[in-house]
Amino acid sequence: MATTSSLGIGTGVDLQTMLKSIIAAERAPITVANTKIAATNTKISLYGTLKSKLDALQAASDTLRFPSKLSAISATSSDSTVVGANAAFNAAIGSYSLDVKQLASAQKSFSNSYTSGTTFDSGQLTFTVGGIVATPIDLTGPATLQEVGAQINSAKVGVTATVITSGDGSQRMILTGDKSGSGNGFSLVSTATPSGSQSSLGIFDDLTAQEILDGTDTLQRSEAKDAEMTIDGISVSSSTNSFSSSIEGLTLTAVKLGQSKVTVQNDATKITAAVQAFVDSYNDVASLIKNNSGYNATAKTSQPLNGDSASRSILESLGSARTTIPDSLSAATFKTLADLGVTIQQSGLLSLDSSKLSNAISTSASEAVKTLNAYGESFGTKVVELQGSGGAFSNRLSSLNATVKRDQDRVAALEVRVELIEKRYRAQFTALDKYVNAMQTTSSALTQQLAQFS
Repeated sequence: MATTSSLGIGTGVDLQTMLKSIIAAERAPITVANTKIAATNTKISLYGTLKSKLDALQAASDTLRFPSKLSAISATSSDSTVVGANAAFNAAIGSYSLDVKQLASAQKSFSNSYTSGTTFDSGQLTFTVGGIVATPIDLTGPATLQEVGAQINSAKVGVTATVITSGDGSQRMILTGDKSGSGNGFSLVSTATPSGSQSSLGIFDDLTAQEILDGTDTLQRSEAKDAEMTIDGISVSSSTNSFSSSIEGLTLTAVKLGQSKVTVQNDATKITAAVQAFVDSYNDVASLIKNNSGYNATAKTSQPLNGDSASRSILESLGSARTTIPDSLSAATFKTLADLGVTIQQSGLLSLDSSKLSNAISTSASEAVKTLNAYGESFGTKVVELQGSGGAFSNRLSSLNATVKRDQDRVAALEVRVELIEKRYRAQFTALDKYVNAMQTTSSALTQQLAQFS
């Protein structure tokens, strides 16, 4: 019996096209499901973008909510080349007269001068830094002065070594403490003997009385000293040039000796910038939802969030946070955001009148900040609720993901069904092809035999 290589050859009927039409009809539900999956994934993508904008709104709300983030206080120095100033949120409003008497310094000492080619025998170098004896450094000799310095630096005892070679080839080691402050001085005891019967490395080159008188020694030594200044006549000190504990919330940095006046006041610029950032973040959320919720009646097409109740619920929740006066503001000077220049427009977006906000700050900065703190808490809490378990955002996103999973499972099942249907029809059409081909062969044989009888 003859075999067929393509459906329809045996019958003369285009069974292959017929099979394609049958399978196409069977795949129609799969096409519908895939279209639905694509539409749902578009919504999921939009909700992903919405999440990032809600996160930004929460961050902006938290800036208003927490005084430490709002940083509505600034400090200004009348001469920043003498004293720099930086205020935290809890700094008290006021002004301070400062007089820098002494800058902090780390100890810097010089070894005696050593002739060119000097080496040191094996021994120990023992540093005492800030009254604490460091682990001795075991020096393996013979070692050059540079090699001794390298071992000191590797030991990290709190002292840094540098070797300077002069024009005549002689060398000195400069030892510098890592920390400034009177409590961070150091000393060195060395058992490593230098060649040539020279003085021990532990003996520093100190100024003699005669060198002090005639000024012949120009080596830039320094003692470990605290920075000292007076604040309104009161003496204060610090191991560094930064004074952060003298006045609560205020960090002062001594730059050079001299006098300056530091003024701490409310910073309207920072407050305005924080409120504007909040308004922009709110508008980003509202715009995303509104711009994707329309319907084109002419084309009869809708945008991804058209009819989406969850996105509408998000806008309504944020609107409630805006219009509901927090309980903490029942006796406040400014009870609403509108009192601070933040109003809702016909478009549903917020707008900031910076002049009105500035006037409110001028009237009472503490009351303005108090109101911003309260509304920052309301919005921040609302965003957390929306995105938390059981919130409108999280519930909708979970529902969309479940829908995609359900439709994908349905498509997978339909694909298996269509595959089985195709196999069944192909087998049936193949059998029909073979049967008709066999009948045609039998018919041809009978025709030939009848022709012989004729």
